[in-house]
Amino acid sequence: MMLQLLVLLALAPQVTAEPQVTESNGDWYYTFRPTDSMQSISKRFLNTNHDWPELVRYNRIDDVNSLQAGSIIRIPIAWLKFQPQPAKVLSVDGNVLIKKDRFSQYQLLKANTLIQVGFEIMSRNGTALIKLADNSIVRVESDTQLSFNRMSHFGETGMVDTRLRLKKGGVISEVAPLEKGSRFEIRTPSAVAAVRGTEFRLRSDASGSQIEVTEGNVEFSHAHGSQTVGAGEGARVNVNSAIITSKKLYEAPARSFSAKSVGELPFKLSWEPSAGAKSYKYELRVDSPAGNVLQSKQLSSPEVELEHVSNGDYQVAMRAIDKDGFEGMDDVASVSVELDGDTPSLLLPIQSSIVNSSELEFGWSLKRPETKSKLQVSTDRDFVDFVYEGQFQSETKLAMNNQLDPGVYYWRVIGLSADHVESASDSRKLSVRGLMNETRILSVNYVGNQVGLFWNSIDEANGYILQISDSKNFLRILREETIQKPSAFLKLTPGKNYYARIKGIPNELFESEFGPSETLFIPEDAAP
Repeated sequence: MMLQLLVLLALAPQVTAEPQVTESNGDWYYTFRPTDSMQSISKRFLNTNHDWPELVRYNRIDDVNSLQAGSIIRIPIAWLKFQPQPAKVLSVDGNVLIKKDRFSQYQLLKANTLIQVGFEIMSRNGTALIKLADNSIVRVESDTQLSFNRMSHFGETGMVDTRLRLKKGGVISEVAPLEKGSRFEIRTPSAVAAVRGTEFRLRSDASGSQIEVTEGNVEFSHAHGSQTVGAGEGARVNVNSAIITSKKLYEAPARSFSAKSVGELPFKLSWEPSAGAKSYKYELRVDSPAGNVLQSKQLSSPEVELEHVSNGDYQVAMRAIDKDGFEGMDDVASVSVELDGDTPSLLLPIQSSIVNSSELEFGWSLKRPETKSKLQVSTDRDFVDFVYEGQFQSETKLAMNNQLDPGVYYWRVIGLSADHVESASDSRKLSVRGLMNETRILSVNYVGNQVGLFWNSIDEANGYILQISDSKNFLRILREETIQKPSAFLKLTPGKNYYARIKGIPNELFESEFGPSETLFIPEDAAP
């Protein structure tokens, strides 16, 4: 029977799934576990267009009850469940725009934005760092237009299908190792770069496309053929040309400095020149998961002065550029800047405070009177997504009454000493509490001696409090109850005036007040 051909591991105890794929038939192979059945496998892996009897027929299984631990089942990749997985913007530096569909307008891109299929990024004089669902990183360079055509994740299989379109400009990609059967490709108007886990740079303009691979291998193809480009190699395809030209990239320049800690600025960084190099590319990056690029320069010689940099940990990178514009391998050095500055000491609010937005004031102190400082408030601990950043000034306190929406924030103060040394304070967590939107009774329906009340729904409310009184000023409360839905039904005594009002039940970040009252009256002759 065909079943005997599928049983490659007989009765192997506690066998786990081992995904593998054959390029010829596009199948994903699954190894049976002791608790598996064809029904359970189908429920876990198949999309709604296919079911377990189809899977039995596809594998030509005569007796499903004979399947044992270690049996191998073939599942067509096209049958697998998949769902779009958004990418996340880690950091933005400069002017970068995003368009969320082909009909919408471009708007400023911010850190922590989720990028869905169909979104498009256009950088002008800025850069952005984007993390995909499989932990791959795409760095969007300046003057770049990039579309996200597909970002699919095949459930428990671990496979992904990511397809981007680089209309113009450049990207630097660090692709996470992919499960077999996965796909990661970037298309340009003139070429396609398909990879399985590598680091590469890709640029596109009106004349063609150029790639530089710094780790792994990339399948670089166009209408007339393809070529595998390995680490340390570059390739280019020109529009209307059938030839892919390739060449070896410059090796990383040799470093001429040894310092890992800098205590005084400016500080000169230099590398040995690369023979025949036309120019050099220098980058200064924050040494953190967000890793945003602070400086990027093209230089005539491999040396630069590190200046006007705050205390912190950085990566400095230098690479040579040849006469044809191919950028070589990076030399990357880690450098800590530890300047003797005037670090601000935070006073108020204290750590993890909950403060009303109408009473929000910040205070800090400095050791030297000539030091200036500025306040920074962010929605994240890494201070990537600022909601407020002031200017350097002599004041050491700032009132921001009613300027922040209710939510959780992080704040710190940057000191600027007389000799232009910047020092950042520790950060503190802060919760801002605000007033919840007012609850208003929208309609009153009478049916006999019953009254139906309907009011506006408040997203932040954890339910509602309804009060009924026989006085306009609610001195005497006849009835008070907690209600989860934005509606209530009451029985009232006919011939009397009643008054009703509602307020939302807040969480710790909100306060609430009763909305305007509504008069209720049922005539004495109303039917019961």
